[in-house]
Amino acid sequence: MMVDPSILLASRVLGVLLFGTAVAGKLRHRAVFVGVVANYRLVPDALAAPAAGLVIGLELLVVAALLSGVGLAAGAGLAVLLLLGFALAMAINLGRGRREIDCGCFQSALRQRLSWALVARNLVLAALLLPLVGGGEVPVTALGLVDGLGAGLALYLLYLVLDQLVALAAAAAHSRRRLG
Repeated sequence: MMVDPSILLASRVLGVLLFGTAVAGKLRHRAVFVGVVANYRLVPDALAAPAAGLVIGLELLVVAALLSGVGLAAGAGLAVLLLLGFALAMAINLGRGRREIDCGCFQSALRQRLSWALVARNLVLAALLLPLVGGGEVPVTALGLVDGLGAGLALYLLYLVLDQLVALAAAAAHSRRRLG
């Protein structure tokens, strides 16, 4: 099945912005990110720093592939796997009753505690990047370029708004529990 080139471009723009801002935040707050990885308790404490470095390195590969188009399908596949892996890590900790830890997404100025909404968010983001996994880049017309860039930017901005709303709702609920 052939996917409209505008949709493929929108997925690329979304992926670059999503992973680019995430990796920038993780690099800016590397020590904090190592602590976040350790707090998930999925790897021994001694492996938290190497695991955090691996996540950052893989996210950089995703950005490079999506930006350059070199290894586009593989980069998109890696992006989908990372998002699914992050969702699984969150789900495991939620299953353990560990809601009070930071998700480690570094997309928001607000600390985001784990929630099923964040798991669902990652599944939706993975689905939005899935069309790129098929590869087969098709030339984009001038109108398709405008459509794709605009749609990708709009998706990213929608993601940021929804992410802030989820974070604010979670913070408000946490404050009510503490006060009540």
